[in-house]
Amino acid sequence: MQTRTPLLILVLAAVALMTQPASAQVPQKPYEAISLFGQPLVSAPPSAAALAQYDQAKRDFDASATEEACLWLGRRAGYLGRFREAIAVYTDGLAKFPGSYRLYRHRGHRYISIRQFGRAIADFEKAAALVKGRPLEVEPDGAPNKAGIPLSNTQFNIYYHLGLAYFLTRDFPKAEAAYRECLRWSKNDDSVVATTDWLYMTLRRTGQTAKAADALAPMRRDLTVIEDGAYLERLLMFKGEIPEAQFGRERPDETAPEKAIRAYGLGLAALWRGDTERARALFTQLVRTTSWASFATIAAEVELADLTRGAPDCASVGSALTAWSLAWNTYDLDLVRTLFASGQAPTYFSSEKPGRIVGFEAIMAHHRGFGFVPGGKAADARLWLQDLMIQRKDAIALVTGAWSFDRDVAFAAPAQRGPVTFVLQLTPDGWRIVHAQFANDPPAR
Repeated sequence: MQTRTPLLILVLAAVALMTQPASAQVPQKPYEAISLFGQPLVSAPPSAAALAQYDQAKRDFDASATEEACLWLGRRAGYLGRFREAIAVYTDGLAKFPGSYRLYRHRGHRYISIRQFGRAIADFEKAAALVKGRPLEVEPDGAPNKAGIPLSNTQFNIYYHLGLAYFLTRDFPKAEAAYRECLRWSKNDDSVVATTDWLYMTLRRTGQTAKAADALAPMRRDLTVIEDGAYLERLLMFKGEIPEAQFGRERPDETAPEKAIRAYGLGLAALWRGDTERARALFTQLVRTTSWASFATIAAEVELADLTRGAPDCASVGSALTAWSLAWNTYDLDLVRTLFASGQAPTYFSSEKPGRIVGFEAIMAHHRGFGFVPGGKAADARLWLQDLMIQRKDAIALVTGAWSFDRDVAFAAPAQRGPVTFVLQLTPDGWRIVHAQFANDPPAR
């Protein structure tokens, strides 16, 4: 049996590239981000209105490259789905305005969008240090709400996004501290609801049920929310005042991020009552949508990564190799240990070191040398597999294809790439790797 990965990603990438104006600042890659599971993520073509706003921001920046002009050029690039370009704009701005907590705040946001959580945390921690002691600063909206009233402020946004970055890296004590500080800067019902939502989920993850109930207590149907109705309904669903079926009902007028908020909430509700399979199905369905940059989808991806690392699906060759990609993108030594056959002497050829590595423990030591740790850690580099061809005979599968490793996802450096071969064996516990061989493409001439 032979299968090949679909060409849809390449087609979408080509469409996205054709919509780029000549003013784009960053050499293009055929993706904006790589998911934790090694899936290239491509932004949808932008609207004409969004392009016009970007072009105006570019003209303003070219006329006078102030901190404000830099902020808006980066924001408009981000609204187009050009997150790497936005990061590059903010990085150039920080070289000129190194004390700009606003540039750090916005760059950190876009690092979250492309799943570089470690860099996001560093930016938000720097922004928090720089903004300390300053008076509240209202942050203008890029897309004004229906009331035309900006609801957030810079301090709120720094701590809100810092809390999210900690939440996504599973540093729940720091996430709680960030959200409690964020509540101090939450000056209206929308802000209180949005912060309380993530605080509640953080407290539930750490088993602080009494504190979680206290956080829910002020949440009522009659709160005045303009933007965060889906968050409020999710909290009321967690509180038991809205049935899950009602909360999950389709609303044709909702945006994709609002639908993602509902789907993620339903997945958490299933997870917390012990229905792991339904939670996995809901998270999987969500991460396959086009709303890959929404916070709820990113959080669902992390939840699905947790579930996969705890119980990897090795029922098929493809699912086992997806788990292997996740192991690299989370530097999880425990997952690597699960995926390699341990009852015999597996072999491994690295693209980085000469010679054959023989034996299970030698392969584990090799991964430790690359920084893999038990339980994994936040990592900003990304690995993925492409053009896989699977040939199976009885209990043995031969897989050939290409691997890519991007240490610099946000900017212009090309990804490392080369051919890869896997041999997997079907065991009573599913498919396990018995041989892996990596090589590098020859340098371009």
